[in-house]
Amino acid sequence: MSGLAASGLLIGACGDDADPTTTTSATTAAPAGTDAPAMAVPQSDLEVVRFDFNTPNVSLQAPYWVGMSKGYFEEVGIDLRVENITGLDDYLPPMFAGEIDIALMDATILFPAEDAGTLDGSPPGLRWVGCVLGAQPIIMIGSEGVSPDNLAGLTIGCGRAGTTNEVLAKFVLEELGYDWETDVNCVNLTGGSNDWVTAMLTGQVDATLAFPRHIALAEEEGGSAIYNSPRLDPQAGMGMLQSTIDEYPAFATAWNYAYIKSQQWVKDPANWDEARLILVEEFGIDYPDNTFAAMDIDAGIMTSDLGWNPDDMDVLMEFQQPLGGYRAGLPWRDYVDLTHLHAAQEAMGLPLNPVDKNTGVSTI
Repeated sequence: MSGLAASGLLIGACGDDADPTTTTSATTAAPAGTDAPAMAVPQSDLEVVRFDFNTPNVSLQAPYWVGMSKGYFEEVGIDLRVENITGLDDYLPPMFAGEIDIALMDATILFPAEDAGTLDGSPPGLRWVGCVLGAQPIIMIGSEGVSPDNLAGLTIGCGRAGTTNEVLAKFVLEELGYDWETDVNCVNLTGGSNDWVTAMLTGQVDATLAFPRHIALAEEEGGSAIYNSPRLDPQAGMGMLQSTIDEYPAFATAWNYAYIKSQQWVKDPANWDEARLILVEEFGIDYPDNTFAAMDIDAGIMTSDLGWNPDDMDVLMEFQQPLGGYRAGLPWRDYVDLTHLHAAQEAMGLPLNPVDKNTGVSTI
């Protein structure tokens, strides 16, 4: 990625000189399969954390449930409670109001929101501190008899207005050879993806954007996946306010450390059955068979170190810009803080990721 060091991505956007790597003398074993030495475990200076994770996909939720069960958050001094975890459709207002400390945010929501404020002189101070989902399977399912060849004139569920999924739905239609404005009736749907699929199964729409776990539901009713293709998109990551980083400079490091441990554990196929038991038996979460059956896909899109390839982010932002309502060339690097991610990776004995290509260390 040309100009990476000059962009300030490596030094991040942290607003003070506080040390984000505050630790105790506790140590942790290096990640499995590495020869890295054990390092000090970061300790958070924010104890009770309010967290928002907006996806109905139980498999993608698994890392934070597992992190609570396995004690990964407790290890770094974070008290993550069930009652403090939300899944809001519109998470920015409560974030700005100080009601959420950290949230899973779409890249194409966080960066444009911060950029819009920067342009009008009132930036909210949003910072991307780690990438959770580094790819995305793009899937559209159709009712019985619906195929890629007969979508003209049909009603297509195009996700919630103003979200990444709306852009992806329109992209799919264009990939299949349809003008989403004239060839089909592209309608926005409320709620999450489970609601969109329900709308299709009840005849409100003929096809809809969906996720891997929904393919089986469509097939049970005679339908099918009419589009199924992955993209390497760093689509979603952890977002925080700069004011939170300034007040609790050790929190983001500790959070990323715990989340990396949880995510690595969940990505291991040997742990999937146990992960399901944790969610179902310990937390009482409904984990449908069709969702668990797609665990290989869902685990595959999780990053292993919360890092990402900046080139992929450039592609994602450029890809969505024409339909996303933000300016071309949006300087997303200005709204990234890597200080705490790198500190967490270093504490785990992992290579720093992302880094400047000029260093000779590759990104994901």
